[in-house]
Amino acid sequence: MTQIELTCGDILALNGDALVCPAHKHLIRGRGLSAQIYDRGGAALAAACEQQPECAVGEARITCAYGLPVNFLLHTVTPQWSSGDQWGAQALVQLRRCYESVLALAMQSRLKTLLLPALGAGTNRFPHAIAAHQALEVLREQGRGFDKLTVCLHTPAALAEWRRVERRFFAD
Repeated sequence: MTQIELTCGDILALNGDALVCPAHKHLIRGRGLSAQIYDRGGAALAAACEQQPECAVGEARITCAYGLPVNFLLHTVTPQWSSGDQWGAQALVQLRRCYESVLALAMQSRLKTLLLPALGAGTNRFPHAIAAHQALEVLREQGRGFDKLTVCLHTPAALAEWRRVERRFFAD
């Protein structure tokens, strides 16, 4: 069975086969974690991303991970949280699709260990409880075949929320 680890810290300091990067649809430097990744990857990463086709919300692309302690970056464009208004259901489907696309691309690329941030919960403002539920459901259902999936949260409060969701909805 695939190990799903929830942790807190600097995701850019962790080791794995690939790191999931929240991306802009043109795979250009974004905000938050995306900016940090692009700053470390420099011109080589920017050039590799220029060769990729546009990436719609929920899709994923793969590049080498220049200057990072992983071999590959899996870029995915996350939706904006719209405060649960009439577009909220669509945003949930799109966020779920981000995880599904990343896992499918990683499996196709024969990657075994992935590092994932809380997709959508940073600059795109998904509440952590909602982001955690979507992520953990997909990772548990479709994460078979990986050795380890590490979700690295930015703060202890976010980690506590993800663990609370895991205990409440996914306890074995």
